Amino acid sequence: MMQLYYIEFRAMGCRVEIQLETDADGLKILNTMPARLEDYEAILSRFRVDSELSHLNRQAGQWVSVSETLFKAVKHAKHGARRTDGFYNPLILNQMVANGYVDSFDQVHQPVSIQSQPAEGWQKIELMPESYDIRLPANSAIDLGGVAKGWVASEIAKDLSHYGACLVNIGGDITVTDAPTGQAGWEIEIDDPCSGTNLLTLSLTNTTVITSGVDYRRWTTADGINRHHIIDPRTGYPAQTDVLTVTVIHPHAPTAEVFAKAVLLMGSQAGLAWLYEHWRTKALVIRRDGCVMATRNFQNLINKNSILYTEGELS
Repeated sequence: MMQLYYIEFRAMGCRVEIQLETDADGLKILNTMPARLEDYEAILSRFRVDSELSHLNRQAGQWVSVSETLFKAVKHAKHGARRTDGFYNPLILNQMVANGYVDSFDQVHQPVSIQSQPAEGWQKIELMPESYDIRLPANSAIDLGGVAKGWVASEIAKDLSHYGACLVNIGGDITVTDAPTGQAGWEIEIDDPCSGTNLLTLSLTNTTVITSGVDYRRWTTADGINRHHIIDPRTGYPAQTDVLTVTVIHPHAPTAEVFAKAVLLMGSQAGLAWLYEHWRTKALVIRRDGCVMATRNFQNLINKNSILYTEGELS
């Protein structure tokens, strides 16, 4: 008999929610998930000095043999940089640290401002697929926060889909598979960052939903300068943008992740215009002035299968 099972816990510095509909022992299956996320974090976290990623960063300039998991994550990151012409650049860790994002966000305490600089060119990341070797540019450091959560969510969802329909949400980066029994899809809520209320609810299957924004993970340095965690690789400083949040829907999780960052960095008009070149991508932008904008295929998605809670018009 099919049943819907649910688990919630913290991992990768955020809240994790997983739902699974299955006729197997869903509770037993989901109870393995915290350890699974812990394994990913031990490889991909830049906040752990003993993680595999930190080990790679300490050897920048040298060839380093890595696990298949880390190799795939870095490969996705480099590919994402290529697809966005460098608006997303994973070689941003030194710039994040320079701006005060040294520890996990709940431990950021009024860091002192120091000078930053543009990120190293992503093209200098070297990969050897045959042996899972990576060489980062000397004096650089990679941060996988721009792709890791969405990619991990999609990997877990792919594995869980063998048991039944599922939803995996890692800090708001969501992957869904087939719809649960009797439903058209999984209901995904998109919030209004200005009011904190629900803006709309989408019914989705077999895709990824990524939201990126400058409305959270903000801090003030000891000398009174406001910072947020979306760093512009062209300057080395927090992005100057009219976008407050952007939500991207795409079947490929790493692509959704990097496209969201690119739109945020490009700005609302240029970013949405750029997305029209990528027909499989749907996006919704909420600007700092409260204006809500969307690609045409996102608007079509709303018209077909969602509940719109706002009285404002999409433009």
